[in-house]
Amino acid sequence: MTELNYYFQAGDPAQAPLLMLHGTGGYEDELVPLAKKIAHNSPLLGIRGRLVENGRTRYFAHTATGGFDLNSLAQETTWLLQTIDQLAAKHHLAVNRMIVLGYSNGANMAAHAWLTGQAQFKTGLLFHPMQVAPYKTVQPLSDVKIWASHGSFDPIVSAANFQTLTQSLTTAQADLTVFEAEQSHALSPQEITAAQQWLQQSQRL
Repeated sequence: MTELNYYFQAGDPAQAPLLMLHGTGGYEDELVPLAKKIAHNSPLLGIRGRLVENGRTRYFAHTATGGFDLNSLAQETTWLLQTIDQLAAKHHLAVNRMIVLGYSNGANMAAHAWLTGQAQFKTGLLFHPMQVAPYKTVQPLSDVKIWASHGSFDPIVSAANFQTLTQSLTTAQADLTVFEAEQSHALSPQEITAAQQWLQQSQRL
């Protein structure tokens, strides 16, 4: 485990803050250019995952066989949400107004926090998320708006897994918008534009 590494940039207090959650190997400020493009006046908060696996930062661990370590997932979700609360209080940010800007591993954490009923934030832009745990029941998310993207050539997130995630979110009654394109796991200009347009129309900024 590493020390807390985070990024904060003040913005227009009337605008919703963006919570930046990076992908595997990323850092707390990695999504700053994307955040500024999508909502250039918003306050920005980025938190680095505190695990390092094979030299790459992550929010939760794999098992020895390559699957997701669900104990690590539970522990690190609790840590992340507590850290968000602490940093939000420090920087005078409203957690329930936060817009999650999550990519890959970070997007997975946000989706998991919602589906387990632990998240206070109610809006999310999830780039290439996947479902990382089974959910026998899901918590109601009728006040949550989510935009999620998937690439048909994605070598990490299968179409079946993404469909499972979208079904879980739909079952939970989240207001879900899906963007699908012929692309890989990397971000594309098309999906960034689509995310920006969705957020401007969401009335959550």
